[in-house]
Amino acid sequence: MPNGAATPFASSKVSIPVLNYHSVTIDPGNVVVISPAKLEAQMKYLHDQGYTPISLDTFIKLIEKKSGIVAPNKPVLLTFDDGYVDNVEEAMPILAKYNFPATLFMSPGMVEDPSYLSWEGAKQLQQAGWDIQPHGMTHPHLPKLSSEEQAYQITEARKLIEEQLGTQADVFCFPYGEYNQTTLKLLKAHGFRYAFTIEQGYTTNQQSPYLLKRLFINGEESLKAFINKLHKAN
Repeated sequence: MPNGAATPFASSKVSIPVLNYHSVTIDPGNVVVISPAKLEAQMKYLHDQGYTPISLDTFIKLIEKKSGIVAPNKPVLLTFDDGYVDNVEEAMPILAKYNFPATLFMSPGMVEDPSYLSWEGAKQLQQAGWDIQPHGMTHPHLPKLSSEEQAYQITEARKLIEEQLGTQADVFCFPYGEYNQTTLKLLKAHGFRYAFTIEQGYTTNQQSPYLLKRLFINGEESLKAFINKLHKAN
């Protein structure tokens, strides 16, 4: 385990798939983009197969094995990185059809860019049951920054989300999946509870809280490949 990371959880294993999406639109050849039709097919599969997409709060309670929390049938956490405007236009209606919540990691410094969510868009997602968490102010390559610059990127993103949305925003997602020892120390120093990587696999309570794994959803892959990934990653 890297120095500066928090200690692992207790030995009794809890394992939950955390799916990692980005943009939802039509962009052939771009693996980080999934078409609305493919996202719809994946959400229908989860629904028909009895999976239960959960809120970030429920995910944390399950990972922490909080007393009194009953695990739903086949829990899964849906996450979207970056905060593209198509998350409201395309993803939100599809997830709403199945009453699925999700978690969005956004970069507040991008709200003036028309390709990214405005605060109004973020509020629409929040009202639809999405959790909004920080992804750095401007989606930077954190290891290339000084400690002070990293601290700004991490804490200012949290501050703005909490101010604009009135919610707790202490779960981080590394832009590009990149971090160094400074990043991990800063997360701990500023009281972040968790951080998600792009390392592949199910999230478990035996991973460092700041190095949680996810399953990258390749928008070019078939539904069969999606199903295989979901089943084999654990």
